[in-house]
Amino acid sequence: MNESDGLEKDEKRKTRVAAYARVSTSEQEKRHTIQIQVEELTQTIKERGWELVDRYVDDGYSGELLERPDIDRLLAEIEEKTIDVVLVTEPDRLARQFVVQKLLESEIEERNACVEYLSMSPAKTDDEQLGVDVRGLVSAWHRGYIKRKTNAGKIEKAKNGFVVGGKAPYGFRYVARTRKTQSHYEPIEDELRWVREMFNWCARESLSVDAIALRLIDRKVPTQSGNRIWRGSTVHHILTNETYAGVAHYLKHRSIPPKNREKSVGYRRFKNTSRELRPKDKWIPIPLDLVIDRETFIDRETWDRAQLQLKRNARSSSRNTRHPYLLRGRTFCGLCELPCYGSVSRSSLRYQCSNRHYKSPLPKTCFAKSVSASVLDSVVWETVSQAVANHDVFLPQLRELQDDEAKKVDYHRGELERLKNRLEKLDKAEERAAELYARDEGMGFKQYKDHVDKIRNEKETLRKEKKELQRRIGKTVDWEHSKKNIKFLDAYIKSKVEKLSFEDKQRIIGLLVDRVIINGNHVRIEGAIPPMETANANSSKDVVIASNSSPC
Repeated sequence: MNESDGLEKDEKRKTRVAAYARVSTSEQEKRHTIQIQVEELTQTIKERGWELVDRYVDDGYSGELLERPDIDRLLAEIEEKTIDVVLVTEPDRLARQFVVQKLLESEIEERNACVEYLSMSPAKTDDEQLGVDVRGLVSAWHRGYIKRKTNAGKIEKAKNGFVVGGKAPYGFRYVARTRKTQSHYEPIEDELRWVREMFNWCARESLSVDAIALRLIDRKVPTQSGNRIWRGSTVHHILTNETYAGVAHYLKHRSIPPKNREKSVGYRRFKNTSRELRPKDKWIPIPLDLVIDRETFIDRETWDRAQLQLKRNARSSSRNTRHPYLLRGRTFCGLCELPCYGSVSRSSLRYQCSNRHYKSPLPKTCFAKSVSASVLDSVVWETVSQAVANHDVFLPQLRELQDDEAKKVDYHRGELERLKNRLEKLDKAEERAAELYARDEGMGFKQYKDHVDKIRNEKETLRKEKKELQRRIGKTVDWEHSKKNIKFLDAYIKSKVEKLSFEDKQRIIGLLVDRVIINGNHVRIEGAIPPMETANANSSKDVVIASNSSPC
């Protein structure tokens, strides 16, 4: 650009200059690079005999964003303060993307000013300007190349079982790589003690995440940042983080722009301020028990019970219903296996299959009729009460169930191993198909798509079989423990039979009943015997407590 075109000014006054600086990451902030930029710009303005009008600093804002507080202030004040030159250290300080950079330069020029960079001389001819633009494009490509290489290195590191990233979850501290050791997590026992309590409160006492947060506040437990105010969302994040079961994951989430930008208030510091889960088959598992003692982690049984309880809590949350349903969140359609929801028909509360909601906007595929909530609640409560009260008849049946399930466990484990091996082979087959298609070695797109679809359909079927086998293996019964729990519940119900409120009954149903499956005019009740105060909580196991076909 011809400097005389951008610097039309009165010779009696000095060139008026605005200094612009920007950093985006906390690491840059820690190294005080923003101060270094401002000092360089100020010194250059002084050496050239120019007049510094103002400093414009976007501290902690990404260069990918066009909207930044001080760049907007600069554009608004160029004409008001008669600024001639906007001085910047490097082009990527003005903007990371070449297109955004040229757009900002154009807006500044429209206001009768120009942009100059300390790292290069101003272009005086069209050929020189072309050279500057080509340099900008090459720099943008090189940044992308470095980013891709860096990400590839991180993926390879994760696949080799090493921790990637510096942010450790609550209960651990991140130890950076040295010449002798790879990066890893180091346990913080004072915090992990409370992590174990959280899992026990959820899995053993069926507490919600908000109730757990209140307990932590009452006990004055500090959070990871040091304050003593816990949020339910923080507790939920801990309870769903498999790191505490001994397996961390890399590439679990991806950063995305916010979907509802209307809710954004003020300026965003980064372009991708939201995140979403990637498909589970894209996660890279990192086993932590290779370098950390296995006793440090939550046992797999407690982990699985906590995940199940979180799902139950979500289904039965009071914010998801406006009317009292005894079996809230526990009813399922026996035809399509989808959850049922509470509905109101002619002032009558009913349980309705949710198929039409799941299939919308397509037509529903299940035509199960709704069921009276009062009738079904009464049938289930009576059945559960009788099962617990008649424990002399019920316990021998439970013992038979235990023996039958024990005989099947070894077979189920063998089948589970077979499924795991088959899934691994299918993963490799999908990778080989992708390589053949990428190399153009006799596989067209249609052939590739048909082949991969077939593999993925089989994988989906096998995953469902695997999940069912894991559920069956987890249904083994601790006989003595279950007997104590049933007798304890029987005594509890009999002692309060006249005083049981709706909430009391709902609490007991919540402890005992896992699912109520509605199939026409019959129901099947499946549930779990939870740990009681009179028994050892560490020995509790899931068990089907009743199977009943009753008219409703």
